[in-house]
Amino acid sequence: MFAVEPAHVVLAVLAGSLILFVTDALRFDLVALLVVLVLAITGTLEPQEAFRGFASPAVVLIAAMYVFGHALYRCGVAEAIGRKFLEGSGSELSIVLRVTLIAGLFSAVISNTGVVATLIPVCMGLARRHRIPVSRLMMPMAFGSLLGGLVTVIGTSSNVVINDVIGSAGPPQHPFELFEFSTYGLGLLLVGCLYFLGPGRLLLPRSRVDQTLAERYQVPKFVTEILVEPTSTLINRNVADCEVFERHDVTVLGIVRAGGESTVLAPGPYNRIRADDTLILQGAPEDIVRLSGDLPLKERKSVETAETRLYSDDVSLVEVVVPGGSGFVGRTLLSSEFRTRTGLNVVAISKHGEVQLRRLQAMPLEVGDTLLVQGHRRDVERARKSRQLLVLDEVIRSLGRSRAVTSLVLLGAVLLAATVTDVDLAVLALAGALGLVLTRTVRPEEIYRAVDWQVLILVGGMLALGEAFERYELSGAVAGWLTGLGQDGLGPRALVLVLLLSTALLTQVLNNVSTAVIMTPVAIDLAATLDVDSRAFLMAVLTGTSLAFMSPVAHQANAMVMGPGGYRYRDYLRVGTPLALVTVAVAAWLIPLFWPLV
Repeated sequence: MFAVEPAHVVLAVLAGSLILFVTDALRFDLVALLVVLVLAITGTLEPQEAFRGFASPAVVLIAAMYVFGHALYRCGVAEAIGRKFLEGSGSELSIVLRVTLIAGLFSAVISNTGVVATLIPVCMGLARRHRIPVSRLMMPMAFGSLLGGLVTVIGTSSNVVINDVIGSAGPPQHPFELFEFSTYGLGLLLVGCLYFLGPGRLLLPRSRVDQTLAERYQVPKFVTEILVEPTSTLINRNVADCEVFERHDVTVLGIVRAGGESTVLAPGPYNRIRADDTLILQGAPEDIVRLSGDLPLKERKSVETAETRLYSDDVSLVEVVVPGGSGFVGRTLLSSEFRTRTGLNVVAISKHGEVQLRRLQAMPLEVGDTLLVQGHRRDVERARKSRQLLVLDEVIRSLGRSRAVTSLVLLGAVLLAATVTDVDLAVLALAGALGLVLTRTVRPEEIYRAVDWQVLILVGGMLALGEAFERYELSGAVAGWLTGLGQDGLGPRALVLVLLLSTALLTQVLNNVSTAVIMTPVAIDLAATLDVDSRAFLMAVLTGTSLAFMSPVAHQANAMVMGPGGYRYRDYLRVGTPLALVTVAVAAWLIPLFWPLV
């Protein structure tokens, strides 16, 4: 019988997962589950070994910090602090600096995506008040959040994963302490701030300030007014019962009553269509034509100048972003029953900077997609509270002071205990998260919405690949190749630079968690082969996993600002590549100073 070497299986799984990640053929959590299944089915790992990653302290710690992030977001703490430091007068230069710095400092204790979700509406408000193109603020904020993840061990999930892999390696390795690299991380955050004060700001795109939402989303091209003829079968039926609109991918945004006596926007189940009503429809021209073929309807005009027909005192036209962890990710508007669940009409979708107005109902949603939606203010507010959609209009939240104080006290207690005791950080964080529930700062049912389960599955699954990678000495083989480079003239300092570059490049095409799992054992084995302290090599890997600046898909923080900032793929390359190179150069100089190669 033909036998396959386990090491070859591991390499095949690694190559297959890399292809799936790069092509985005499957969601990354499904890829992680496939990795676990293949390793277990082939016998490369025993089942208990393959599933061990899901019970790792890394998974527990990340989940607990998501709960803390949710508490700070729900109580308005992060948003209130952000406004306090960002409000007031100032030049564009000053505002960009403050946005980058605040995002970085928040990311030291809150997840990157949580920080971005909190600050996007704040940045939108700043841009409107100061007449600054929002494209000048969103990317510095996202990149600042990535650099801020280098300030503490809990700053980003890849840091937690690296610490878990180090702990699993056993003596003489020991995990990083909570604030061990804080000074170094603050130094790199300062580099990012200085970059956006100089060349980075010059490279940022400058979008138009005076565009309305309707203009930006090209609404007039796809919004039409149709007169309901007296013979129409729609008469005396409500919009929800008229499946003909859904069949033709047409959305009813409003009903103008006969004679213009009143207008019903975002009509609900109790608004019936009458003879001679004018329907405001959103849809591609060919869809409107097909609809008119099925029904006696008469086109009146395209809504070129009647933007005000789309909203009123009670009905809003707002932008929303699909954040990481949303239940709408990977589903279409039709399959997720978006209209039924939210009460909102989707007028347009912006994907990767491109406005989509055709076949919206059948379009799968992704993290970072920006939707232009119309709906009653109560439905918009309900969507905001659900956190399944990130509403971009600026609303001052009432700060629940007692809950805010409780959140901050518990978070401070966890950080203090981690500094002065030897109790595992995952245990402390779990205790703190439980404290949030027991004090009713966070309701138990909210926990399941607060945690990004896709990230937890990714971490657990990729830890299995890391264990297989280490067991069959593949990391040692890569380390041996790097050692050969050292023998050919590259010293340990140069190898730190090589690890930095290779990790940063791998992070652009993989996700930071997968890169951390693959590269951490390589750093440990390389240090052992060279007989030097592993800290410098581990910091090179930890740093490289946070330099996801060159692509909107390299990190969820980048994807989330793409739509609101109106960015294109090339903007990330133009702005992110120089920042990545500068950060790598500074990190390669600083790492041996903080962690000598002896």
